[in-house]
Amino acid sequence: MIDLASPFLKALLKHSTSPVVIFKIKPILVVVAHNDAYQALIARVGGKSKFLDTDIIPNLISDAEKVNLINTVQKVSELKAKQLLMIHPIYSNSPNVKWELEFSPVLQNDRPVEYLICSLREIPMDENDLERILFELSESETRFRGFFEQAPLGMCVLKGPELITEYANDNILKIWGKSRKEVIGVPLEKARPEFDIQQSHVKRVKDIFKNKQPLTINELKLSSPVSDGYFIALYEPLKNDKNEVTRILVIIKDITEQVNFKKELLKAKDILKIAMDASEMGSWNIDLAQKQILLSERAQQIYELEDNRLDIEEAKSMICPEDMGHLTRGIIRALHNRDAFNIEYQIILKGSSAKRRWIRTAGKAYYNEDGKAIYIAGAVLDITEHKQDEIRKNDFIGMVSHELKTPLTSLSAYVQLLQHKLKETDNSFHAQILDKINVQLKKMALMIDGFLNVSLLESGKILLNKTAFNFIELIKAITEESRMVSPSHFIQVIGPEELYVYADMEKIGNVISNLIGNAAKYSKKETLIAIKCEIQNNYLVVSVEDEGIGIRENDIPRLFDRFYRVESTDTKTIAGFGVGLYICAEIIERHDGKIWVESRLGKGSTFYFSLPASTHP
Repeated sequence: MIDLASPFLKALLKHSTSPVVIFKIKPILVVVAHNDAYQALIARVGGKSKFLDTDIIPNLISDAEKVNLINTVQKVSELKAKQLLMIHPIYSNSPNVKWELEFSPVLQNDRPVEYLICSLREIPMDENDLERILFELSESETRFRGFFEQAPLGMCVLKGPELITEYANDNILKIWGKSRKEVIGVPLEKARPEFDIQQSHVKRVKDIFKNKQPLTINELKLSSPVSDGYFIALYEPLKNDKNEVTRILVIIKDITEQVNFKKELLKAKDILKIAMDASEMGSWNIDLAQKQILLSERAQQIYELEDNRLDIEEAKSMICPEDMGHLTRGIIRALHNRDAFNIEYQIILKGSSAKRRWIRTAGKAYYNEDGKAIYIAGAVLDITEHKQDEIRKNDFIGMVSHELKTPLTSLSAYVQLLQHKLKETDNSFHAQILDKINVQLKKMALMIDGFLNVSLLESGKILLNKTAFNFIELIKAITEESRMVSPSHFIQVIGPEELYVYADMEKIGNVISNLIGNAAKYSKKETLIAIKCEIQNNYLVVSVEDEGIGIRENDIPRLFDRFYRVESTDTKTIAGFGVGLYICAEIIERHDGKIWVESRLGKGSTFYFSLPASTHP
């Protein structure tokens, strides 16, 4: 390796009258040593140069000559032989000379060439050379002007402390709403009178001539005869060879759309905060990578926590064990379907009281470019008081429904007794009346059972008594009963003679009765109700199809919600409480099945449900 501290090398460089410099080849022509003559040359052509430790020579020549320089250096390195090169430093303070560079490799045994010694000789230019240099400079200026004019941003050059506009491209003229005639050669404050009200801004720009530092102003509001807007303004000082700022390059980008969007976003954020504060709702954000939950101030209050950060495992420990499965399944299902979730569950607060609190949380996952969920954001609401009222209401409904069943059962027994007695007589009128009473008693029994089931579902006391049974027999029995309640409809069963399932026969019977009853209720007399049973992919799929009024598309998603009823002129006279389909959905879900509907308004509806087809647990 070359010894840069060698006394011999230092003496050689010092006593040479010609500029001599030692370059390291990689990166290209980095100065590692030089003599006083080279330093004087650089000081003369580059002023107070700061390039002594960088590749100043390539910076002084045209692009074409820079390619020749690189090729020459490579040739010296590869051939390990001396090479001459003539260059024109057109970007220096002495563009009227040529430089003859003589490169010699520093040989170190068989090692690759790492260093070059370069001696430099200045040669005065003749007229032809000067013409060519001026042409190259003219081309360079033309390229600059082309870039300046075609730049997608607003650009101008301000000259001197008076900020006289020397150049201005079309984009900045459009922003100003001015012509070139109105601004070129005119001080900024005169060309743009609107700057009178922004004297602090003008002063900061003029200070660049003193402090020599660039200036960036974000969200600068500018007004013009054309429009008002917001801009990012960059002011870059341009210096001469004496390091004095003579001009300022101004680059302006229109960000009006982004600023207005940000304002609307902040407005929406404020409105959302007001709404959440009014509803006493908190917010949360789960970082799935860090497994941390960030809580808002209100969410902290709901969970009675001192810190706004919560570890996921710690959050899980607060969830009541009986609700953990329900909550986990809901979130996993939402992640799988890339959908939102809305779930109610209980938490056990920490501390000496260890009291329970009902929570409703809604949220949605957000994904990266690879489709991986990175965080989940949502809101949380304390619904303890509402839930307790609901539980009390359900307890009351359950108690009343249970108490009503006793007299209703007695009435049914008395009616059946009278019907039996009337068989011995020819009094057809009384027999018809008793039949009608019996039908109404059955309807009342179904309604009371519905309310009782809602109460049991809400309290979590409903239990499944599963057995293996012939599903087709159950369908036929319920169909015969339905024909008595709704004799005006044709009810048809399509399917095999035997089909066994393992389920709660009574509750599945309630589902079928509800679906047939709804089909009859929402379709005209003398129309068909078709019940179809089949096996699909190890599931029993049952459909109940009617020729009724149909359902609007926007009503379908809420059809299985508790107490939800479709509001329309066609349904105003049809009795109901909106609990039947809710009960059906809950029973089917507890059997690990699914329930859904397909409908066309005015054409009829088809309700489906599926059950596992196995005949054993």
